[in-house]
Amino acid sequence: MVLDWFSWLAVWKQCDYSDGRWVWDDGHGGGGGGRPRELRHEDDVQVRRQRQARRRVPALAVAAGGGNLSALDPAAFLRLVRGKRLAFVGDSTARNQAEALVCHLATVARPVTVRRDEERLGRKFWRWSFPAPHDVNISTYWSPFLVRSEGHSEDYAMEHEVVFLDALTEPWAADLDAMDVMVISAGHWFPHGAIYYDDGRIVGVHNRPDMNRTEMSVVDVYRKVMQRTLERVNSMSSGDKLVVVATIPPAHFDSKYSWNHRDACSRQTPYDAGEAKVEDTEAALRKVVLDEVAIAAARRRRRRRGLRFEVLDVTRLASMRPDAHPGVYIFKHAYAGGPVPETAPNDCLHYCAPGPVDTFNDILMQMIAGGG
Repeated sequence: MVLDWFSWLAVWKQCDYSDGRWVWDDGHGGGGGGRPRELRHEDDVQVRRQRQARRRVPALAVAAGGGNLSALDPAAFLRLVRGKRLAFVGDSTARNQAEALVCHLATVARPVTVRRDEERLGRKFWRWSFPAPHDVNISTYWSPFLVRSEGHSEDYAMEHEVVFLDALTEPWAADLDAMDVMVISAGHWFPHGAIYYDDGRIVGVHNRPDMNRTEMSVVDVYRKVMQRTLERVNSMSSGDKLVVVATIPPAHFDSKYSWNHRDACSRQTPYDAGEAKVEDTEAALRKVVLDEVAIAAARRRRRRRGLRFEVLDVTRLASMRPDAHPGVYIFKHAYAGGPVPETAPNDCLHYCAPGPVDTFNDILMQMIAGGG
């Protein structure tokens, strides 16, 4: 049994979507009318792997007899967020989710692509506008550490990072108050070698044996950044706002191969129950999000403002889908079944649409709707 979209709201809080299993979608769930068969970016045509969409069944709802997570209905979503600004802030996993959402919404309404300061920022800022009667804007803000950084994340020719823990990045911090729905998704850049500054001085490093400085834990740095980010959101939001913080979706690079080997993420089926393992660092980063969002939510309740914090807990559900990455299908000949050299561009980090990234947006829709 698959509940319709509105029935799902009645059982939303009873379903633990973060701890369930993946099942094949028969195409009849929800009101979405099926998934887009591939994702293409308007100016960066990167063909995503065609796959049967799999839907996720929350474990508690299965025991109760029917709590399937309803598929996002693009027309209903546009009605729900009419006149609002949605922003995805963080690293490329945030952009991955935003692009999948825009792709799905584009099946019912044609978006207009708007860029700001393209020459300087490139894909670090992107905005899609769904004109009247929707008046919906969806933006992505490149900010892999959420705070200001210089180094490899800005220039791949550089080897390390310099991270300023007390300086949030522009332009997302400047646009913060105008956001109605803010999705924060970051984490994959934190294990990189880095020098950390705070209040104008070096306070530590990570994975920099060439420097005689205090080694800082990636998890501690992530917690500090998350605390300061949510404190800024709390202090700078004057109106109603939903702030959703995503936990880290794991990559699935097969340790038997180098990252750019054609078989680095070639699995064709999801993991079975108990087969997937969330690594210690990813589990710790997930817990930081759970802890800090709970603290931010408690602080918000004391101030009684129209600000709501939620966790988009995707770590465990994404960990079960090693089959859902673009893999070597970002290589232009692979999609057509052509030969792929042993060493080729390979993506075992981002998720294809249809697949897990669509499920992230299914859950996001329920969070938006749950606020009334």
